[in-house]
Amino acid sequence: MKLFFIGWSGKELGMLDAIALLKKHHDIVYVVGVKAEFEACRNEFPGTIFHDYIDALHGVPPAEFQANIQPADADLLKQLYETESIVLTMMNKHFERKTVTERRFLYYNYVSYWDATIKKYAPDAVIFPTIPHTVYDFVIYSLAKLYGIRTIMMEPTWISDRVVIMRDYIKGPDFLYKKIVPPADISLAKLSPDMRKEYELQTRGNSDATPVFVKNIKHKYSGMRLFRIKLRSLFTTITVHKDILVVWKVFTRFFRRFRPHLRKEYEHFAVAPDFTTPYVYFPLHYQPERNSSPQGDIFVDQLYLAKVLASSLPAGWRVYVKEHPTQWLYRGLDFFSYRFRGYYEALGRIPNVKIVPIDTDTYTLTARSRAVATITGTAGFEAVVRGKPVLVFGYPWYRGAPGVFEVNSLASCRKALQEIHDGFTFGKDDVLRYLHLLDANSFHGYIDRDGQIISSLSPRENAENLAFHISSLLQNVWEPSKTI
Repeated sequence: MKLFFIGWSGKELGMLDAIALLKKHHDIVYVVGVKAEFEACRNEFPGTIFHDYIDALHGVPPAEFQANIQPADADLLKQLYETESIVLTMMNKHFERKTVTERRFLYYNYVSYWDATIKKYAPDAVIFPTIPHTVYDFVIYSLAKLYGIRTIMMEPTWISDRVVIMRDYIKGPDFLYKKIVPPADISLAKLSPDMRKEYELQTRGNSDATPVFVKNIKHKYSGMRLFRIKLRSLFTTITVHKDILVVWKVFTRFFRRFRPHLRKEYEHFAVAPDFTTPYVYFPLHYQPERNSSPQGDIFVDQLYLAKVLASSLPAGWRVYVKEHPTQWLYRGLDFFSYRFRGYYEALGRIPNVKIVPIDTDTYTLTARSRAVATITGTAGFEAVVRGKPVLVFGYPWYRGAPGVFEVNSLASCRKALQEIHDGFTFGKDDVLRYLHLLDANSFHGYIDRDGQIISSLSPRENAENLAFHISSLLQNVWEPSKTI
């Protein structure tokens, strides 16, 4: 098969070794990744086109394609209207200062180049390390789906180093459609040790089950580590993204502390939760990130989500909203596209919506709630294991779990909340049945540094696991590791 690998980098993770293993039986036609890694292994891939991801992000073709690319046909652009809407929003991460017109110009360049490239090389499959969310790669994904080209992507579950593999994030992992484990086989003792540990962690009273990536972020963004990260980010912004306005932000940072900012606005509208009132807990997603764009679709707008939720509540219920613990660590306290000035005010003024202090314990909020609402967040899976109903507004990997209500409209939200109000429950056996299914249909591996930290696999072992499961899915022979 002719394969494209898009956004595929991380030599120290074994990612390039995975491509080398797949090369034994497939033709590696095109790879987008880190230029420095290409140079070290170019001789291993004669004939493969290497495209630096920074160039791809900025719409710059590789050296082999410096010839003039014809503009995309208007009919094609019309077929991709939904993609255009998602991509223009996705650009908030890397191109926040670009106007809508500038963003659309870049988007049209993406479509023109990648449409021509896909038609020229006719790949049999396009493989992403995770759900495409770096702007240019989502265009590639959309074109592949339009032309009927198979896609493969992975998503970490954050249950130890377990990963699920899928053809399409909208449809989800294949195991969602598999036969459920027979009741006789359901028991906590029969789960793999890491799966059993996750269940026990989530169900143990007052346990802190903060995901490892959140702990890593909090550790990383503190003290001198934070200073080094900011310095590196400044250098990259100036040299790679050619954005010199960031220098002005650095020089004015001290004075901006005395101006209105996110924390001040949040704290002004935050109120202590009343646990005697029935409520739905809605922890905000960190933004910008893939779990809301593209996985949230229209609900990337969390203000809109909160309005839908509030408009669907049974009489006497409330929505308690809490900001993501890493939002201000990553982005700082300045207002920006996803947290504009007046954002928390708009959120707090929605009828029956209350913002709670950011230091309110998230597990207490979950335990005392009638349900948890999320786009795709880890909080949703944690709630399921703890026996709490969950409303998901996006496309998380766990949406086939018991207790999960898939919401995509005002009507479906009202229906779900009414069912919860009327006494919907699910039990331990339902959760264990799903964990057995997940146990059988996930594998150990990693696609980033956070995953590598918690894994016992060497980079080579990781490469072998990735290559095996990609190859199996390419051959349509992906089977669970044990009978279900």
